[in-house]
Amino acid sequence: MTDPANNPAPKAGIPARLHASPLSAGMVVPFVTLAHTDRTRPIWGKLDPDRVQKAFKDRLCQICGDPLGDPFVVYIRPYDFRTGVAVEAGLHPECGQYSTAVCPMLAGAMDRHNPNPLTEFRRCDDPACTCALWRAAERDAGDPVREGTPAEAWYEASISLADYKIVTNPSDQHDAPAVGISLRPPTRIGRLRKIRDAAPAPDSERHIDPLAMTMAVREFFGLGEHH
Repeated sequence: MTDPANNPAPKAGIPARLHASPLSAGMVVPFVTLAHTDRTRPIWGKLDPDRVQKAFKDRLCQICGDPLGDPFVVYIRPYDFRTGVAVEAGLHPECGQYSTAVCPMLAGAMDRHNPNPLTEFRRCDDPACTCALWRAAERDAGDPVREGTPAEAWYEASISLADYKIVTNPSDQHDAPAVGISLRPPTRIGRLRKIRDAAPAPDSERHIDPLAMTMAVREFFGLGEHH
């Protein structure tokens, strides 16, 4: 989740499923967000790689950390759909609804990715906390640069637990390596709806949106967003 403290988005009621979750500035701290041992002290905008891996492996919701129900949802960009991998962990529908209300990127409150990513971390005095080991992730040469780039369109896709499969895309001359939930056949995407539009971008940076095309085809055949 992007830093909501620096980029305020519309407030939302906290669903009952999240009442026991840690809060910071009145907002739920997602299970996958990097945080001190005291999880009311998160590092907004940074993910805990161990928790992300656990969420994928154990089929946990990235917001509450509980096992996913059936169906669950994922939040994806056209790029994810094209490569066939949802790089964000799954969510309960109600946790997803909360996330789309408070996350500035999903809520449309940010038009560009943060141009100044955090490179240093504030340490705490808790000897049990692992913050002393935190380091800014080094970008692989093949990774795309996102800082300062226009925000992409985001979609919510509903998937059955029967189709839950973790896949890995190796890097090539076009794409960086990716690990996540498979969007490839035979995975069936149920309900599909757009969460936010892409931010304005120069013509040279615009790309065909295969998810918009998929939704248009569904509408043409009367399938709508409920199938």
